[in-house]
Amino acid sequence: MRIYFAPCGIALGHAGRCIPLAKSFRKRGHSVFFSTYGEAVEFVKKAGFPVEGVPPIKVFEKEDGTFNFRRTLSIGPRSLLIFARQTGAELNLIEHFKPDLVISDSRLSTILAARMRRIIPILMLHQLKVMIPHKKPITEKYKQDIKGHVERLGLEILGSLWKLSKVIIVPDFPPPYTIAKANVVPSYQYIKKLKLVGPIIPKYPGELPPAEEIKRELGFDDRPLIFAAMSGTLAEKRLIAGRLTEFFKEFPDRYNIVLTRGLSDVGITNGLGNNTPSNKKLRVYNWVDDRYLYLKACDLLLTRGGHNTVAEAIYYGKPMVVIPTPAHSEHQGIAESLVRMNLALALQQDTLSKDTLLTAVNSMMESSRFASKVGDAQRYAARFNAVESIYKTVCDTLHVSY
Repeated sequence: MRIYFAPCGIALGHAGRCIPLAKSFRKRGHSVFFSTYGEAVEFVKKAGFPVEGVPPIKVFEKEDGTFNFRRTLSIGPRSLLIFARQTGAELNLIEHFKPDLVISDSRLSTILAARMRRIIPILMLHQLKVMIPHKKPITEKYKQDIKGHVERLGLEILGSLWKLSKVIIVPDFPPPYTIAKANVVPSYQYIKKLKLVGPIIPKYPGELPPAEEIKRELGFDDRPLIFAAMSGTLAEKRLIAGRLTEFFKEFPDRYNIVLTRGLSDVGITNGLGNNTPSNKKLRVYNWVDDRYLYLKACDLLLTRGGHNTVAEAIYYGKPMVVIPTPAHSEHQGIAESLVRMNLALALQQDTLSKDTLLTAVNSMMESSRFASKVGDAQRYAARFNAVESIYKTVCDTLHVSY
């Protein structure tokens, strides 16, 4: 088979979950090719796959990393031109690679191009319902009603386009452990095409040595280990990583702390100035080569609330402190979902301080209630292997044996 992957290039999460799929196909002897944009191009290239960049869909941010709705909207008709150019680029690349099937991760342009080239498209998407971003809580009922109606209208409009896909794969858990509960709201137009297969993770905890062994290999003592893994757009990561670094410097010595800024374009470097571990309680890196070692070894994860990172924490059985990006509807919704499932505590960026962060960390570390709920979720997650499920779906769609 020849499989064409087209992940969204905004941040690295979409490419990050396509890469394990691509590795699975390549391991079985199939040919794969990527198209994407932004920092995801270099990310895919570093993973060892052929990739071509296409015209990027631009999303503007404010200085604090929050979504700049007005500036993004101000592009207006130019967005349609960029979308048309992106679709044209997809048409050319699909014609050149001649795939048997296209897997689009959250990109409509690729679905349209595949249909125009008479190639079967499969859509991977966990944001079925796009939420209108807002920083302040909406208290007036009429505004809540308007927001709800507009979001539902958007769901049905997008639904009429997403249904061009042969299958719609949702990389999330079925209830009761659905991560993006607010976004996994299907349209009636394609509900029969939906498959919830569980989140995609590149490496399962059973593939790694025991946590205590990893800690020793990484040079940590027996103090609890906090792993802060920042994700999102470049502006988000730079801002929150800078603030956390200052807070962690003032944390008590009873914790070991690793912070990765998630800056893949900078490379694997120690933020303290060299490539060797520091003897201090705090280690800051721009990027870590194998974050799953730190995820397996840690006792607590700090995250922005990205879908992939949260899913990995559930598979690895790690409690979380979530600091969702302000006005980021997906991150905010995921944070709320995790809090309701007693898997995490959430802190808002505008009230974040060393004291609020330390209080949350202490609460998560000391609570047996959170530990019990996290264990239940981990046992539920162990039932799923999304990579295998998606591979079988592709084979069934193309009517080939697996």
